[in-house]
Amino acid sequence: MISFSYISLAMILSFVSHSQNYPVPPKTDELLFYIQRNHNSNTIIYNANFDSNGNLNKEEPILVYWIRYEENGQKMELRTIEKWYAYGVDWVRVNDRNTYKLTMVADKSRAFTLTQIEPFKAIVTTQINNINSELESMYIFADNSKAWPTVEYIEFFGCSTKSKQKEYEKIIVD
Repeated sequence: MISFSYISLAMILSFVSHSQNYPVPPKTDELLFYIQRNHNSNTIIYNANFDSNGNLNKEEPILVYWIRYEENGQKMELRTIEKWYAYGVDWVRVNDRNTYKLTMVADKSRAFTLTQIEPFKAIVTTQINNINSELESMYIFADNSKAWPTVEYIEFFGCSTKSKQKEYEKIIVD
């Protein structure tokens, strides 16, 4: 019971501290999930890329870009180095039903799946606390005091695909 209370308290504090200090991107039909960081409030957006018939674009099913909240909320493409080493995503189509295996370039060990569930509607799922969950957002805390940032922990926020209850996991990076 103590560990459950600690996890629940950490989840509540985490949601509170992040929601008070960071703008939340607008929920759109295309928004899959977003990443926020401790460095500033600028946010990386992961959107589904649909064709005119509402199917995921087979050549590029995900569009990734910045919302630069600290620069009047403007949209900006990722720089090449950010695509290759930090926030980019690779995909492989798994079947003919618009399902893709995703790999985040910064962490190839965690499995993500992009699935189209209806026209103009797709979700990204992953394991959050060993529960299959729809990913809503991630928060990355990094030590920025050196020439290259060092990630200290990553938080995953989502909801169970079965129970629809909120799920949270914090991964400490060694």
